[in-house]
Parts: sequence; structure tokens; C-alpha cells
Amino acid sequence: MIQHSLVINRAKKHGISVTDIGQLMQANAAILEHNGISELLIDGVPTSWINVRSQFYCDNKQLTKLAYEALHIPHPRSVTFKTPADPSLNAFFKEGKQYVCKPLDNTNGLGVVMHIRSLEMVEAYFEEFNYLNTQYLLEEQVEGKDLRIQVIRGKIVAACIREPAFVVGNGHDSLETLIEQRRAIMRTQNPDNSLEIDSASKALLAQQGISLSDIPPKDQKVSLKYVSNMAQGGMATDVTDEIHPLYREWATALSSYLNTGYMGLDFITTDPQQNPLAHAWILEINARAEWLHHTFSERKQHDMAGIILKEVFGERRGDLSQ
Repeated sequence: MIQHSLVINRAKKHGISVTDIGQLMQANAAILEHNGISELLIDGVPTSWINVRSQFYCDNKQLTKLAYEALHIPHPRSVTFKTPADPSLNAFFKEGKQYVCKPLDNTNGLGVVMHIRSLEMVEAYFEEFNYLNTQYLLEEQVEGKDLRIQVIRGKIVAACIREPAFVVGNGHDSLETLIEQRRAIMRTQNPDNSLEIDSASKALLAQQGISLSDIPPKDQKVSLKYVSNMAQGGMATDVTDEIHPLYREWATALSSYLNTGYMGLDFITTDPQQNPLAHAWILEINARAEWLHHTFSERKQHDMAGIILKEVFGERRGDLSQ
């Protein structure tokens, strides 16, 4: 994982002792030590900032909603189900509305399907994703921009608008070629990222009246995903300096409520500069959020490795920004 390597390389450059324990942990893991401070780093995240309480709350999307309710943070209504025969679905579902189906406890966008408009579509969803062998969430779909906020020790350190994967036609390359060009860019930013043209992508292409062999006209935008996920080819534009101050209050309150020093907050907002009480809904919290996309976001990039090391070792380590 690149983000883990970025922290490790920066630590070594500044004389912080690094003991690689990846083989022992069967993960990207190391112990960082300096001036009496010892930190266990896994996947580029200091583990002392994470606790079991926050992981339970964040990994179960319905449990997370209890935290939102306690802090009066707007969020979409939802219901959990094990199978499409669950009677709670009939009681919750309203004709004419759109919904999102997602696994209750999965991450990286796996199994997230939007624009569910009927119980028959819920059944089709279940047929495709029942191999996950988990509970599922049917959630009211709210429209707007995907806002990801990175929080460290109760403070927002980065925020970006994430957009689902897309390509733009140049008038001479096929859609398939444009997708492979996008994949090449993604590999330079994060080799762990993956842009697969799955059944949902094919359905989205069909809605746009285009196939992989077609040549999109110059400047035509072709959407490839419904979900703005950075593990599925999503693109990020930084808005850290523009978000409404209430987001910062919520970040601090959630950090205190969950007793966590690290998390990623996912919102849907019509405008990140406007009061989120009227313009935003929180969707979920990621207790071990990946942060690499903040290092290559459009408009502004963040030195996340330096930020993390400074927060761990403080001023005792001096300037960690290089």
C-alpha cells in the first residue's frame, strides 16, 4: 500500500526508528519509535488513534446512525434486511422513491448499488450479492455531491468532493481505449485502485447509449460508475478551505463521541459551502479511512505522511514537511 510506504519513507528520512513487522502481522505494518514514543502503524494509520468502540460503530452502518442521532447530524433513513423476504422491507419501501442497497459492513464500495426503485430490484440485488453472506441496508437515496472529510484527532485535515469514475472523449479513441488510459493514470497514483467494468457499469453505459467499442465525440463525458469510490476509479477535487464551519464542529463531536483520533466522514451535499443542516446528509464513517487520494487530489494536495508523523511525534521530531 502506497500510503503506508509514504509514512515509512518519511519516518526513515527524519531519523525515526522503523521496525518492519509486516511478515509477523501479515499486513503492511511497522513499529515507529522516537524519543520514548512508540507507534504501531498499519496500512499507514497509527493504531493508537483507533479503538474497538469506534470500529464497531463505524463498521456497522446501522449502528453508526445511532451516533448521528445522538449528535443531531442529518442522515438518510434506512432499514436492514437479511433476505428480500424480510417483512421490514415492505413496511419501509415507498413507491416513487429511489434507494441504495449496500452490505451492512463492507467497505470500498463493494456491493453498493444505487437507483433501486422496486422490491423486484432489491431481489435482483440480493441474487447478485448474497455471496457476501451478511446483512444488507436499504437506504433512502439522497442527491448531491460526494464529500469525503479526513479527521485526525478531532480536526479536519483534508476534504474533497469525490466524483464517480468517468472518461472524456477525444474524438478518435474508443471508449475501451479511454478506460485503459484512465487505468494507466490510476496506477501511477495508486496501484491498489481498480476500475472494473462490472454489470452496474454496463447498465450505466447502456443508459448513456454507448458501448465499449464506440468512439465518444470530443469532450463528451462518459460516466463509468454510480458510486464515488476512490478504490473504483473515482476522482477527487479538494475543498478543504471552502467547507462550512459546522462540518468542523461535527468532526470534533464525532471524534469525542466515538473516542477516536482518526476517521473519514462521507457526506452527500448539494453545496459544501452552505449550512449542512439544510444541505447535507452524512452517509457513513470509516474508522480506518484511506487517505492517499488527498495526496493527488485536484486543485490542492496534502502532505498526509508529514501530518501523521507530526501528530504522532509532535515538535520533538522537528520539521516533518519534507
